[in-house]
Amino acid sequence: MLCVLQNILEAETEYSRELQSLLGSYLRPLHPTDRLSSVDIGHIQANLEDISTFQQMLVQSLEEHTKLPESQQRIGGFFLGLIPQMKKIYLTYCSNHPSAVNVLTQHSEELKEYMESKGAPPPGILALTTSLSKPFIRLDRYPTLLKELDRHMEDQHPDRADLQASMTAFKNLSAQCKEIRKKKELVLQILTEPIRNWEGDDIRTLGPVLHMSQAAVHSQNCPESNECYLLLFHHTLLMVSASLRMSGFIYQGRIPLSGMLISRIEDGENLKNAFEISGSQGERIQVACNSQHDLQEWLDLLTKHTHAPAASTHKTLSVCHTDMSRSPKNVKKLLPKRKPERKPSEEDFTVRKSTAALEEDAQILKVIEAYCTSISMFRKDVQVLFPEEEKIIVEETRSNGQTVVEERSLVDTVYSLRDEVQELKQVCLQFF
Repeated sequence: MLCVLQNILEAETEYSRELQSLLGSYLRPLHPTDRLSSVDIGHIQANLEDISTFQQMLVQSLEEHTKLPESQQRIGGFFLGLIPQMKKIYLTYCSNHPSAVNVLTQHSEELKEYMESKGAPPPGILALTTSLSKPFIRLDRYPTLLKELDRHMEDQHPDRADLQASMTAFKNLSAQCKEIRKKKELVLQILTEPIRNWEGDDIRTLGPVLHMSQAAVHSQNCPESNECYLLLFHHTLLMVSASLRMSGFIYQGRIPLSGMLISRIEDGENLKNAFEISGSQGERIQVACNSQHDLQEWLDLLTKHTHAPAASTHKTLSVCHTDMSRSPKNVKKLLPKRKPERKPSEEDFTVRKSTAALEEDAQILKVIEAYCTSISMFRKDVQVLFPEEEKIIVEETRSNGQTVVEERSLVDTVYSLRDEVQELKQVCLQFF
């Protein structure tokens, strides 16, 4: 047990050093430029200062616990007591992370040059993206680490119940963080991509999104229910649906919060967890939420925000466009669109003219391979991998010259790297 605990302490100490190095060497010296605004920098830095301060405290306290006799150690109770604070800082970080990735994608060249100027190994943008992903990667490790500690603990140890409770708490926190990241990624996608049949001013003029979830919407114009994403802004409730192939979004209408009336609908055979909205101009829709929790959240938020005066109103509500008739029915959960992997073809494959370019690509592949190897070495204990859920941050230069940084599953990454290797082999054959 002491050996396992010592490994946990060493890993926590190393993670703390990495955070301090990231902040001291790269993030604190990062200042606004003509292209990179203070808001962009804020998204990159997020609340890493808070996480770093917390991590230093965690290491110091854990060191004190390791000095106690094994029979007096309460590691489970120690981690269980940290959950409330960790929940606050890590949910905040994961909520911001999609915006940080968006900044890295939009300003990849500038950030690549900046990181390399500060001593980061090339490509600098990859060093930054992997560093920014470490907080939630570390968070995902706690259940496995604590399970290993539990395996070496005596059955009658007084800390065992707290240790098992902390394992469950970390699993729940990790799941919450993944869910909020997915939701924020979807919100960002809706806010930044063109929306078919959009009416009115740019969506960004509506202000920040206060809440978003998916629900089945029934309206007077459409007898059948339509799966929609509901987005709550300060003065407006916006509805969009996903296109048939999840390739984009379709505008379904909006209702001003001013004058809106909300009433809960009793559960019936065909309608559960539902409420009705009556707009100030006579429009009425019924919204069926996916859970009791979703329903209560919407009732609380709409009741709170409909009391505030609206800056302006929108004349129409169009909850049923003709495109919606082709939308998937009875779908419980629509995931954010998954970008299809590009298959190599003669049209979009540009032959490189020099071996130097090939060597550069090979170096990039080595960096990615080294990162994957370092992660696998770090994960010393045996665990089950879920390829569709395990993520990695990758940088890709597309045929148009644009550098894109994105998060992919291991499955997508393996297939993408396989295609890249095949392309490199084909080019190499032309030189030999």
